Amino acid sequence: MSLAELLPLVDNLSQLDKLSLFKLLAAQVSDAELQVIFSASEYPVYSPHDSIEAANILMQMIRDDQKAATHA
Repeated sequence: MSLAELLPLVDNLSQLDKLSLFKLLAAQVSDAELQVIFSASEYPVYSPHDSIEAANILMQMIRDDQKAATHA
């Protein structure tokens, strides 16, 4: 049975059955393979937190837009 044939069957399972299937499949994967899967890549997460310069630029753009709107 191919994965394409299996997916609709999995979609019809209850949440509890899906979790049981997940546990069963995870048990069949070796620890070494899991380590490769979950530690292969790191991805940076960008956040505007503490981005004072970006906030200042945005505020200036808003002020400029408001001035243009009042003078138009």
